[in-house]
Amino acid sequence: MDSTVEMKDWEYCQKTLPRVSRTFALNISVLKGELHKSILTAYLFCRIIDTIEDAARLDPKIKIKLLREFSILIQDADYRKGALSDWIKECETVDGSPNDLELLSQTQRAFNVFDTLPRNHQAQIIPSVSEMARGMAYFQKKFDASALTLLENEEELEEYCYFVAGAVGEMLCNLFIEELPQLSNQARQTMRDTAVSFGLGLQMTNISKDIIADRGRGWSYVPRSYIESKGLTVEEFSSGASEEKNLQILEHLLNKTMGHLQDALKFTMAIPRKAPRIRLFCIWPLWMAVETVATLHNNRELLKSEDPVKISRKTVRQILRRTQFLCYSDTLLKLSFRNIQQRAELLHPPKFDLSSLKSRLSALSLDDQAALRT
Repeated sequence: MDSTVEMKDWEYCQKTLPRVSRTFALNISVLKGELHKSILTAYLFCRIIDTIEDAARLDPKIKIKLLREFSILIQDADYRKGALSDWIKECETVDGSPNDLELLSQTQRAFNVFDTLPRNHQAQIIPSVSEMARGMAYFQKKFDASALTLLENEEELEEYCYFVAGAVGEMLCNLFIEELPQLSNQARQTMRDTAVSFGLGLQMTNISKDIIADRGRGWSYVPRSYIESKGLTVEEFSSGASEEKNLQILEHLLNKTMGHLQDALKFTMAIPRKAPRIRLFCIWPLWMAVETVATLHNNRELLKSEDPVKISRKTVRQILRRTQFLCYSDTLLKLSFRNIQQRAELLHPPKFDLSSLKSRLSALSLDDQAALRT
């Protein structure tokens, strides 16, 4: 590829990132070199398939086809050369925000940058993004346009969150390990044991703050089992028949979320202090998530508005400023995290069973993608 064209594609990707995600634009910007380029490109891929999954007016069958096809496109460079333009054309039916749709229409440019990444980085991105797309397609099969679609239980919540975020946690873990060859075996193991949980924690934070907005799209990521355990029907939960019980359901979700965020702290502290940029990449979204959970705690306004609950800009600025010093000290990181956790009053969250999740995932049938080529 011509170097001028390559540079223009990279400049496009850099300019597009903050348009589709201000939050991740912040922490990705702290990285440098090939790691920065690889993670930025991988995030744009995730955003592309997120846009398809989130399309409110798109037939789930079309979503499934587009998502499965993308998983092939990222896995097979030769197939991509002849099929990507047709896939982009098919995506013209997708609805969403103007910035997301503009990125979707420019998927070729993201792939152009991807093809310039180090091979060892591509090897970590491909399986994770492919599995993410296939997992999203799997859960779209559950969508029922005639009624509110719910996840059945906590196990299904974990499985969904794995595909949309846990797989990304694994990808980031593998990229960091590639970047930090001097990591101790203990640090590597800690990161591998907690990477999925890190992703689940961030995703469940988003689920918690977007409960009402997601319901408007016909989905509820609050498991049916959580609702029924409080003696409510789905209809009663959706209508807000009991604000007190709805708050108890939200607290149940927040408590589980906090357990994952504790694992995210372990992941972060396993990264050497001599790699402060990678630490900050993890700390910023983690601290924003913990602050969000604290804001959601006993928040009755969440159950009355379709606007997602957000932490203040002042809080974000404080996180960005203070953590640049905290990142060098595990003791100060743990103290700061604990202080926020105490405000959330979620001091004894359940432990996450990674092996159980992996066992369940291995039993899922995500469909044979090879059949889609014909």
